[in-house]
Amino acid sequence: MTRLFSFNFYALFSLLFPLTLLGQESNKYLFSNKIFNLQFLYNYHVPSGNYAKTYGKYSAIGFGGMLKTKDNWIISGEANYLFGSNIKEADLFNNLISSGGYISSTSGSPANYSVNMRGFSTYLGAGRLFAVNKRNINSGFMLKGGLGFLQHYINIVSQERNIPQLDQNYSKGYDRLSSGLSFTEFVGYCHQSQNRLINFYIGVEWMQASTTNRRKYNYDQMSYQTGSKVDFSTSFRVGWMIPIYLNTKEENEFQFK
Repeated sequence: MTRLFSFNFYALFSLLFPLTLLGQESNKYLFSNKIFNLQFLYNYHVPSGNYAKTYGKYSAIGFGGMLKTKDNWIISGEANYLFGSNIKEADLFNNLISSGGYISSTSGSPANYSVNMRGFSTYLGAGRLFAVNKRNINSGFMLKGGLGFLQHYINIVSQERNIPQLDQNYSKGYDRLSSGLSFTEFVGYCHQSQNRLINFYIGVEWMQASTTNRRKYNYDQMSYQTGSKVDFSTSFRVGWMIPIYLNTKEENEFQFK
């Protein structure tokens, strides 16, 4: 965990520091607004490493807030709901399959069930916006890092609630409920239009999380799963923003053009 934190800190610092000096040099003759943005988020995740052995590609939708200061520093907070349908644990229910090749319901007929991925994440983030156009210093390249919490699990749904082997208690032995500390790094472009109507950002985000199986024991493997594992994903992120401008009228009257 310490090595993971150190890697994320130094990687983000090495990106931010040289660009911060550039931003300071430019700010002496450019004007930027102080803006609080309500943000609506979408991420399309591609897991990797051990994470990819359990889940395929999945999505996340979220909501949060992002404050951009007049010096183009950024502070943000968000919460996301994770969902997907690609579960890669092919042998998950092998010990429940009857000689007929299916999981039996209480009536003895093949059970009707489905599995999918569910979870949530929360993050606090900080970063910097680097303007590329003197006519609109509120827009530009954005670098941001985040620290938060990640939880995910295999959601087992019995369509008719007639599978005693997978009722509310027994399903916990198969759902791989895991959670832990998570880090993110984002690189992309942020646009805030001068007429305040079109405001969005788009880019790539990387996630690393140190998670622990909260169930401890997996029924299908008949073994304990202890210790932590590292979950990785790369995602394509889009954020739509509703801005609230916090500058006073007097400040806006003295823009440099």
